[in-house]
Amino acid sequence: MGIMLVYDITNEKSFDNIKNWIRNIEEHASSDVERMILGNKCDMNDKRQVSKERGEKLAIDYGIKFLETSAKSSTNVEEAFFTLARDIMTKLNRKMNDSNSSGAGGPVKITENRSKKTSFFRCSLL
Repeated sequence: MGIMLVYDITNEKSFDNIKNWIRNIEEHASSDVERMILGNKCDMNDKRQVSKERGEKLAIDYGIKFLETSAKSSTNVEEAFFTLARDIMTKLNRKMNDSNSSGAGGPVKITENRSKKTSFFRCSLL
């Protein structure tokens, strides 16, 4: 129901492969699958090969959300999963409301219960 396409911001080739993965998703996945592009290792700005702007542009071109993350420093990792989960649930709730099926359960709400950590790195959701 949801796919995260992750590339390494310190590796140009991994970024170039995102287009191939998107093509595979378009050919083989459900047409309504939620997708998100993640540029990982945003904690390694000194070794960056792919600019944030290029990641954002690619996401805009495909109509996909974009986020830069760092698995090492936990920057935006939870945010990425919560965002994708919320988007999936929003789509499911919309389908459920559209179908007007009686006897079905109500909408599902995803809440975040996480600590507020400040981070030196500035990675943001597009």
